[in-house]
Amino acid sequence: MDKNRFTEEKFRSSSASKHEDAAMKTMMHFFAEELLPLLGIQGKVASIAPTELMDIRIANFYQDFNFFMEDGSINHLEFQSSDLTLDDLKRFRSYESVTSYQYKTPVTTYVVCSGKIRNPKTQLTEGINT
Repeated sequence: MDKNRFTEEKFRSSSASKHEDAAMKTMMHFFAEELLPLLGIQGKVASIAPTELMDIRIANFYQDFNFFMEDGSINHLEFQSSDLTLDDLKRFRSYESVTSYQYKTPVTTYVVCSGKIRNPKTQLTEGINT
């Protein structure tokens, strides 16, 4: 094995990675209208949105139940006895995201409805991961 080989891991931790990231950000800043269609991203850019977001708070995520599955994933269950709202689905998505990030594994959320729920919100359609 070549001892001088520049591995992906070394690249990510090097300043070269940071320079590449800066170059890509600069290109997007000036050429978004031209580059987004080349990436298959549709829509017209209205303005540049902030990218360095701060969210400093302490929040407890009280999930109803989680199972570690044999395949290494996690199944997350939420029990709902009142109508499911868009806010509920967004909250469940945040549970799923944080759990996946902390345990480094895929998480699938299941919502079990009970009671007299008539018209539950069953789908969150935001972005492409719906």
